[in-house]
Amino acid sequence: MKSGICNLESLILSGSRFRHPTIHHGIEVRGDVDFERRTDEALSLLRPLRQFAIIRQNLFVIRQARRSGMKAWLAKPTFMVGRPTWSHSALWYASAIAHDAYHSKLYRDARKRGGGQAPRIGTWTGVEAEKKCLSFQRRVLIALDANAKLIDYVARCAENPSYQGRNHGPGSWLDYLKRGW
Repeated sequence: MKSGICNLESLILSGSRFRHPTIHHGIEVRGDVDFERRTDEALSLLRPLRQFAIIRQNLFVIRQARRSGMKAWLAKPTFMVGRPTWSHSALWYASAIAHDAYHSKLYRDARKRGGGQAPRIGTWTGVEAEKKCLSFQRRVLIALDANAKLIDYVARCAENPSYQGRNHGPGSWLDYLKRGW
């Protein structure tokens, strides 16, 4: 099922308005000119941070998409980014990149512990994983000297991180399709 979804998204996103993939701060970026520019702005904010090592080690591709989500299971872990996220402030977009890179870290760490086997879904997504990703996102926002309102927003999300919907089972794909970010 995953490969069919990936192929469908490849067909949707392969239109002429998308440029060839480019490399920004060691990460492949796929999207139109505006997306590429905004992604470079966000990565430029992250680059000087010590947390960037975690991001760079666990995120290989950032790709323009209809909605946001992390495809950690791919050979090149890919952050699919919807317009509401990449067109927000560069600071917010940078923190979203950090957040989803952490999902990939959780996935890759669990896979390594499991001898290369695909990990259980709850090890990298779901409520407990989301709390860890939000914590990392908050630390990145603090390192970027974000305002208290933004930092507090992420902290409040961590109190009940079920906003992303179901992470497995028959309703998970439908919940993903409902995302507005």
